[in-house]
Amino acid sequence: MPQAVVNGLKLHYQEAGMDELALVCIHGISSNSRSWRHQLSGLSERYRVIAWDGPGYGQSDDPPEPLAIADYADYLVRFLDNLGLKKVVIIGLSMGGVIAQEFYRRHTGRVRALILADTNTGGGARPEAERRVRLEARLKATETMTPAQMAQERGPKLLSPFASPELLAEVTAIIGEVHMVGFRSAAIALDAADTRAVLPTISVPTLILWGEHDSVTPRPEADTLHEAIPGALFEVIPGAGHLSNLENPAAFNRAVLEFLDSQPDC
Repeated sequence: MPQAVVNGLKLHYQEAGMDELALVCIHGISSNSRSWRHQLSGLSERYRVIAWDGPGYGQSDDPPEPLAIADYADYLVRFLDNLGLKKVVIIGLSMGGVIAQEFYRRHTGRVRALILADTNTGGGARPEAERRVRLEARLKATETMTPAQMAQERGPKLLSPFASPELLAEVTAIIGEVHMVGFRSAAIALDAADTRAVLPTISVPTLILWGEHDSVTPRPEADTLHEAIPGALFEVIPGAGHLSNLENPAAFNRAVLEFLDSQPDC
């Protein structure tokens, strides 16, 4: 697996395809680049597809201190600089979608299009009491659970009730690779993130995707993005939970390809 060095951190990534246009995939809070395997294989006939292990995830180094969402966005822009990529399509799922929105805020000129899947505007948009409960639960998990225990507890929640045992085993294995340092840093960053002000400023083509059975990011949160981003398109991924790109990759990839085909600059 190749790597880029950003601010002294080794950031690993996977890539496939050779097209001039790059699709950069950003994973969620308990995942890594392995969660994009269907996109690496299914979209790379048309595009160059890159999936990173964010700081503190997968085979990447742990960050030296807790990060803000803005820091993840800045790591991402330097990562793109390292790869010589000037303007890309960002595909962000869950926390990756929040990072994508923040990336647009800070580095607007580097974004050709946005695909925001099963995501929202960050924890900062939630009521204070709800934020506190959610963050405390995540931080407690890093102190009381092993990665394997977290995977067993968290895995089923990220899929629909109809997911196959094989898919559940794959998702559990991916979560089991979580770095507790990275998860803790990301949990703090996501709790403080608030991208609501970004949404009406987004002027690049944007597609919102939402898994039909996603209980982690409820439909109203996806609707918020759709309604606030000018001209955004919306599509439901049928039969899928929160990890819609893994649970129904055929529908997910089809939606991505049709969206990009409809954009003259893509």
